[in-house]
Amino acid sequence: MVTRGPDNIFGMLDDADIKYRPIKDAQGQEVSITKQRAMKLLESPDRRVRRDAYTSLYEPYRDHANTIGAALASSVNADVFVARSRRYPSCLHAALDSYNIPVDVYHQLIEATERHADALATWVSLRKKLLKIDRVGAWDMFCPLFPEHDYEVGYGDAVRQTLEATTPLGSRYGGTLTRAFENRWVDVYETEGKGSGAYNASTYSVHPFVLMNYNDTVDHMFTLAHEMGHALHSHLANAAQPYAKAGFSIFVAEVASTLNEGLLLDHLLKRVTDSGQRLYLLNRAVDNTVGTFFNQVLYAHFELDIHTEIEKGGALSPELMNKMWVDLTAKYHGPDFEVDDLIGFKWARIPHFYRAFYVYQYATSYAASQAILAKFLGGEPGIIDKYLTMLSSGGRDHPIELLKICGVDMTTPTPIEATLKLFAEQVAEIERLA
Repeated sequence: MVTRGPDNIFGMLDDADIKYRPIKDAQGQEVSITKQRAMKLLESPDRRVRRDAYTSLYEPYRDHANTIGAALASSVNADVFVARSRRYPSCLHAALDSYNIPVDVYHQLIEATERHADALATWVSLRKKLLKIDRVGAWDMFCPLFPEHDYEVGYGDAVRQTLEATTPLGSRYGGTLTRAFENRWVDVYETEGKGSGAYNASTYSVHPFVLMNYNDTVDHMFTLAHEMGHALHSHLANAAQPYAKAGFSIFVAEVASTLNEGLLLDHLLKRVTDSGQRLYLLNRAVDNTVGTFFNQVLYAHFELDIHTEIEKGGALSPELMNKMWVDLTAKYHGPDFEVDDLIGFKWARIPHFYRAFYVYQYATSYAASQAILAKFLGGEPGIIDKYLTMLSSGGRDHPIELLKICGVDMTTPTPIEATLKLFAEQVAEIERLA
């Protein structure tokens, strides 16, 4: 209760006490702001609306920076205390030890990404060009560049596309997925009193259940494929492993979901005939890599910096954390990105920082899934059996060893570099087509 206190304090402030200033939408109507509504408005084609939504979202964190800064500093101090009391060399060693992940994996992720940070800067510059603006603000990073090419996807069509896309995973996987759809593993549509978002809920004794709030969009089609990846992973692991070894770490959990998304993207790109729809799909894929990979690596670097500061005897203040964040933002996004007065406070609204060294796993999982995807698409012999063996292994081995079943070694920079190469190729194709 003592060491989790900072997280509880931040949660109360973030979920209950903070209020966001209302803004005017594109039609001039006043709208109240919540976290979810702000993120939706950041996708608006109206730049004024996007900037107002961004400002409304971040101003409260600036206004409460001293309180939140004290909470985060206390959380880091708790991490340092726990690590030292157990004789770990650092907080990073302590956090990675439970899954036997070498700290070099963490450092390598940051170093390999930052060697190729120009790939993200190139995307920012292309956004500037396509949006016809002088500099790209943080509020310009979420809006689709080709919204006119969005299209509706009914649930039945989304199921069909997901089944067709996952054909490379073999008949055993496809048969189980078909059974899942036919036997109501998925709660499909939004209903009164139902939780928001989408997720997979798995228990050992019965098949998984997937909660969706399906709304006939391309995004929700990809979300369906994502969550069914989690569901099949859980189902196969539960069927093959005893209860004590069925659970698996986030390090491998996101591989199964993002691999399905990658297969779906490849499936759609191979069949799309409209160049506008191809642009829309590629734009979505690139933005997904920015959010799932680049942003998480930046967060991981920031986490390392704030823990190192305390470990070497320093102290954390909002001013220091702002400077750390601004420096990393400029480094990753390049000269065409506008570092505004509020962006330094972004650290103050991220709850994951109260669970030390957690977010890097989103990036490593994404890179691992891209490496496995390349093997499927390249027709590597035996990869189907290897992949299903990995999924069925649950948590019977450490995640680094589980990924090696598929020939992916996360102790090397190869999967990271392959992910960055694919990202650069997709950006180049968008520029060529646009």
